[in-house]
Amino acid sequence: MEGMTYQDWTRRRSGRTGQTRQTRGTGRRKSTKVVLAPREKRRLGQLAVCAALFAVVLVGKGVFPQRLAEVRETMGAILHADTDFVAAFTALGQSLEAGEPAGETLGELWSQVFAPSSGVEDSGETNAAVGAASGGGALTQAVWEGENQGAPWAVETLLNGTWMESEEEVAATPFSQTGAPAQTAEPETAAEPAVVHVDYTGPALPANTSMDQYRLDLSETVTPVLGWLSSPFGWREHPVDGLEKFHNGVDLAVNTGTPIGAFAAGTVEYIGDSPTEYGLYLQIDHGNGVKSFYAHCSKLCVQQGQQVTAGQTVAEAGETGNATGPHLHFELKYQGVRINPIYYIKTN
Repeated sequence: MEGMTYQDWTRRRSGRTGQTRQTRGTGRRKSTKVVLAPREKRRLGQLAVCAALFAVVLVGKGVFPQRLAEVRETMGAILHADTDFVAAFTALGQSLEAGEPAGETLGELWSQVFAPSSGVEDSGETNAAVGAASGGGALTQAVWEGENQGAPWAVETLLNGTWMESEEEVAATPFSQTGAPAQTAEPETAAEPAVVHVDYTGPALPANTSMDQYRLDLSETVTPVLGWLSSPFGWREHPVDGLEKFHNGVDLAVNTGTPIGAFAAGTVEYIGDSPTEYGLYLQIDHGNGVKSFYAHCSKLCVQQGQQVTAGQTVAEAGETGNATGPHLHFELKYQGVRINPIYYIKTN
C-alpha cells in the first residue's frame, strides 16, 4: 500500500467491484437445461393418458348420464378381461419417447385395452371390434386429432353399426338396458273385470238373481241357437197365464227341430220332462260354478253324466211344456246365482 495514493486505491477498488458485479450478473443470466430421463418421460405420458381418459369420462357423464350404468358394466368387463395393462402403457411410454405422433400412440393404446383380440390397425375395423366387444352398445369415442374442431367435446356414438352425428340425435334415441334401441312396447289389453255392475231400477229381484255381468272364465262358449229374442231376462207378463212373473232366462224363437248346441264343454248334470212347465229339459255343468239350462226341447240327444264339448248338439228345439210356440228357453247360473244369458250369446 506504500506509495499508492488515495486516487489509485479508489480506482482499483472500483475496478474490482465492477468485475465482481459483472461476474455475478453473468451468473444470473446463465441457464441450465433440464433433461428428463426415459422413466420420467414414460410417467409423464402415462399421466397425460390418464388425464385424457378422465376427461372422456367427464364428457360422457355430462352428455350421456343415462348411459352411465352400461358404461360401468362395460368397463367392469374390460377390467376383468385378459388385458396386459402394464405392457400397453409400457409401449405407450416407448412410443412417446421415440417421438411418435400422440394421436396414433393413443389410438394404439385404445385398441390394446378395449379390443385386444381384434389384431387390426385400421380405425374403421378397430371401431367395429370395440363395438362388438361392448355387446353392440353405444361406443363413445373422443376425437383426439381435432376432426370436430368446432366442438372440443364432440363425440360420435356407434349404435348397432350406425354413427350418431349429433347430441340431439343420440338423446332422441331410446335405449334398452342392453344398449340396443328399445322396442316400443305395445299397449297391454286391459284384463276383463270379474264382474261388471249393471244399473237396475225395476222391481226387486228374486233371491239368487243378479243383473250384473260376471266373467265366467270358460275356455270357449257357443251360442246354443241363433234365433230371435222373443222374451228377455227379467220381470214380464207371462204369455200364458198373464201373471207378472220373473223370467229366469231368455227365449230364442227358432223352428222346431233346430239343433241346440252346448254352451260350453262340460257334463250333463241331469235331464227331465215337465209337461206342465219346461217340457223336455236338461242341465249341463261346465265347471267353475257355471251351469246352463235348456227347456221346451222336442228331443234330447244326450244322457245324464255324458261328457259334451262346446257346440255339440245336445237337443232339438220345440214347444213342449207350457209354451206358445217353438223356441229354446235358455238359462245360465254362476255360483248358484241366475244371471242374464244375453251378455254371453248372439241373437238375430
